[in-house]
Amino acid sequence: MENTIQVVPMDQFLKEVDAKQAELDNLRLNGVTKIENLRNEITNVKKNKQLDKETKGKLIAKCKEDLKVAKEDAANNKDTIKEKVSSLISYIKGNTDSYIAEKKVDNKQKKLALKEKYKADLASENERFKNALAQAKSEGGENLAMRIKDLKVAHKQIADDLKVGFVDQSDKLDDELHQLYLTKFNSIETANNKKLPVLDNLSSKAENYKYSFNTKTFILNNGLYLAIIALLIFAIIFYAAQNGGFLLNLSTILLILNQTAPKTFLALGVAGLIVLAGTDLSVGRLVGLASVMTGMFVTTTGTTSVTFFGVSPDFSAIPLGLRVVIGFALSIVCCVIITSIAGFFSAKFKMHPFISTLATQLFTFGIMAGMTGNSFTGNPDPTVKQWVSGTMGNSGLSIMVIYAIVGVLIMWFIWNKTKFGKNMFAVGGNPEAASVSGISVFRTTLVVFVLAGIYYGIGGSMYGVYSGNVRAQTGQGMETDAIAACVVGGVSFTGGVGKIRGVVIGALLFQMITIILPYLGITDTNYQLAIKGIIVLAAVSLDCAKYLKKK
Repeated sequence: MENTIQVVPMDQFLKEVDAKQAELDNLRLNGVTKIENLRNEITNVKKNKQLDKETKGKLIAKCKEDLKVAKEDAANNKDTIKEKVSSLISYIKGNTDSYIAEKKVDNKQKKLALKEKYKADLASENERFKNALAQAKSEGGENLAMRIKDLKVAHKQIADDLKVGFVDQSDKLDDELHQLYLTKFNSIETANNKKLPVLDNLSSKAENYKYSFNTKTFILNNGLYLAIIALLIFAIIFYAAQNGGFLLNLSTILLILNQTAPKTFLALGVAGLIVLAGTDLSVGRLVGLASVMTGMFVTTTGTTSVTFFGVSPDFSAIPLGLRVVIGFALSIVCCVIITSIAGFFSAKFKMHPFISTLATQLFTFGIMAGMTGNSFTGNPDPTVKQWVSGTMGNSGLSIMVIYAIVGVLIMWFIWNKTKFGKNMFAVGGNPEAASVSGISVFRTTLVVFVLAGIYYGIGGSMYGVYSGNVRAQTGQGMETDAIAACVVGGVSFTGGVGKIRGVVIGALLFQMITIILPYLGITDTNYQLAIKGIIVLAAVSLDCAKYLKKK
């Protein structure tokens, strides 16, 4: 039979918890706590560059000896500590859950009373204003309009003050309830040696989210996602009514994933520039450049149909595997050279990336189309197509998805785990402050452009093999999809804000919209472009609204 928890007054509860916790701390002092301290000490000794090797060895050896003793103490007290922790947590939950339940009932009653009082006070103020307005009108006079205006301003101020007072008092009640939750979870965490059990951790996060939730902020941050989800639900219903099936079946999902994969590289590349409060208009033309460079090397015969000033290069003497490596490497190098040019002018002369990438966009397409006459490369070798964009077994999932996952993980690591990533966000948030703190704005900006070029080269080459028989015109307009994916995914044009997962989600959502529009009867590509334009405008508008609210 379980022991029932005796609920006690809050003051007594806190004293008893402190006493029980002190007892636990004493039991852990020479065991669990000492083990943690000794391990930290060993780590600090290893990192201490002022100590010589011999001294480090002696100190670490001493710590390890003490560690053995501490582990023995921890083992001896393990069962006792476990029993006391379980007992203390039960005591904490029994009392705090009771306090919380009582507080919820009390808050509900008090909020009703506050609401009634607010309504009564507001009604009284409305009546006072009505009488004052009637009296002013009856008295008349030359300054009647000014007096009426003053009465309205005063009335609005009083009404606003009443509302603010009501909201503040309601928020205070919520704060008191939230404080009880904090007492509960903090006490449990301390009792459990600074670790919240899984269920309690989830409950704590749910309570914090509920406490800090704001409807207006939620809509502002997720409005576009909600609109896209609503569009998807409508598309599913519409498709079911017209065709009697489910729109998001396995084949549709696979199609979304397969087509998103190469575009993910483009979105990841341009995302870094948007973090720097810039953009890149040359993405589509660099896709054409990379596609042609790779495509002419990997044709079936090795002889491409694309012509450079009327001459078609013959690469048939080169082994197929080497041709693939050369094609991808050359595509990446060419894209990096182009983005580096744009990056140099943006970093050196403070030129906005909109202008520098517009220039490289025109330059890239002009040179490529002029040299090749916009001729096609020819179809890629089936073996290469299988290597780059073939499906994995009978799953229907393209191997490009695996490449995209690797690309995402690498970029996530660069953004979140490297000094360069931190510098990039610092420069994007405030370049002047970043420069003062010792960060090279020029080098950081240039590296972001180089990294973008690498990803454009990979994504463009993959897209070229996937599409087959490409030309310089290939990729036109793809900068729109890449930029839109970033903006939809929460990468802010104001700079310094963005997450890799947002870019990936944005790319998937935008590709999903592209695929479901025909199912809604919107098959004309011109109308599809118009809808994409509306989505981009909405995304940027929400981003600007968040920025203005923050300011």
